[in-house]
Amino acid sequence: MDLDLLTEIYSSFEPFQPPSKEAYVDCQQVRGGWEVVRELGRKITRSKQPTCQLYTGHRGVGKTTELLRLREYLESQKYFVVYFAADNEDIEPQDAEYADILFACTRHLVEAVKLKNHNPLLTWMKERWESLQDLALTEVSFEGLSLEGQISQFAKITANLRATPDKRREMRQKINANTPSLVDALNDFIKEAQKSLAADCRGLVMIADNLDRIVETKQEGEPSNYDEIYLNRSEILRGLECHVIYTVPIAMVYSERATRLEDNYDKPDVLPMIMVRNSDGSINTDGLAKLRELVCRRIELVDSRLVQTLDGKVEGLDIPPVFDHADTLSQLCLMSGGHVRNLMQLIQKSIEWTDELPIKGQAARRAIEEARETYRRSIQDHQWEILARVCQSKQSDNNEEHLRLLLNRCLLEYRYYDDSEALQIWCNVHPLIEGIQKFQETLEKVKSL
Repeated sequence: MDLDLLTEIYSSFEPFQPPSKEAYVDCQQVRGGWEVVRELGRKITRSKQPTCQLYTGHRGVGKTTELLRLREYLESQKYFVVYFAADNEDIEPQDAEYADILFACTRHLVEAVKLKNHNPLLTWMKERWESLQDLALTEVSFEGLSLEGQISQFAKITANLRATPDKRREMRQKINANTPSLVDALNDFIKEAQKSLAADCRGLVMIADNLDRIVETKQEGEPSNYDEIYLNRSEILRGLECHVIYTVPIAMVYSERATRLEDNYDKPDVLPMIMVRNSDGSINTDGLAKLRELVCRRIELVDSRLVQTLDGKVEGLDIPPVFDHADTLSQLCLMSGGHVRNLMQLIQKSIEWTDELPIKGQAARRAIEEARETYRRSIQDHQWEILARVCQSKQSDNNEEHLRLLLNRCLLEYRYYDDSEALQIWCNVHPLIEGIQKFQETLEKVKSL
C-alpha cells in the first residue's frame, strides 16, 4: 500500500499539467491582488465591443490554471468559450509565425461551432482548394468530402505546418497570400456562429493558450518572429470580431517593446509569483500557507486522511504521514520561491529519494541540492555580482542582463499593495541560489564595498 500511495502522491504533483478543479487554490491575496475574473474577465463582460487582451507570466507560475478557471466563469455568464492550447497540435514553438496562429484560431473555431447552413470558412476553403490541397496532403476533391471531412482539412493543414519543416515556408506563403480573405471569412463565420448560438448567449470568446512558449527567432535584417506576430500583425490579431485572449512571451513584456504592446493592445496582464517571503527576508505567513494549501489539496485527492498527517496527527490512522515533520514541507515551499511548478518538481524529486513514507527531511534536502545545482550551472561568472546587488537592493534594473536573469528565474519578481494602496514591486534572487557558496562569497564582497 505504501508504494501505491507514493505513486499516487507523485502523480498528483505532475508539474506540467494543470490541477483538477478540486485542487484549485485562490492565491490573489499573495499575488498582489491579482484575480483572473477581475483582471481578464471583467473587460469581456463589461464591454459592448469585441476585446483583445494579452496575458503572460513565467513558465509554470499557473497561467493555464487561471485561464481554465476564467473559461468556467465566462461559461457561467452565458459566453461560448473556445479554449485551445496552441503548442499541442497547432504550432511548433521553435519555429512559429503569425500565419500559424491565425490558422490555429480558424481551425478551433470551425471545429467548436458546427454551422448547419452557410459556413463562410468552408466556402473560403472550397474557393482555394486547388491552391491549398497540397497543404492538407490529400488528392481528394473538396466537394467529395463529407461535412466532417471538410472541417477536418483545417486540422490537417495546422498539423502539417507543425510536422513538416521542409514545407513550412511554402505553406506559410500560401496562407499569407490569402490572409486578408481568411480574416474576412473568419469574421463572417464568427457573425454566423453568434447567430446560431443559444438565444441567451452573450458572445463568443476565444482563448489561445501556450503562445508564450514560442521561441524568438530572427534573421539578419528582418524583424524577429515576436515583433512580426504581436506588433507588425497586431491589426490581424486584434481584427477578429469576438473577444480574444492571447498568451504572449514574457520576454516581450520585460523589454523595450512593452510600450508598443500597450499601444496596440492595452496593457498586457502579468500573473505574479506567490510571495513566500517579504522584502526584509521574513517569511510571508500568508504566502507560505497558500503553498501548503496547494500541497494539501493535491494530497487530499489521493486520500483525505493524508491531510491530517501534514499537521503531525497520525494517531488512529492506518496510513503513514506524508512528511516526517511539518518543517520538511515548509522548507520545500520556501525553496520554491513561490513558483508553483518549482514546488511540484521539488516534491516529486523528494519522492524519488523516498523508499517509503514519510518523505524525510534528508530527501527534501537532496531534492533541493539537485535543483540548486541546476541554477548554479545556469549562472555565468559575471552574473554573480548582479545577483548579489539585486539581493541587497531588492530591485532589478531595466537592462538586458537583468532581463535575462528574470526570464530564467534566477531573479523572481513579487508584487503587493501596501497600507496606502500603492503597488509595490520588488525582486530577489531565487532562494535556491542563496545557498550557493559562490553567491554567498560575492554577496559578502558587495556588502563590504
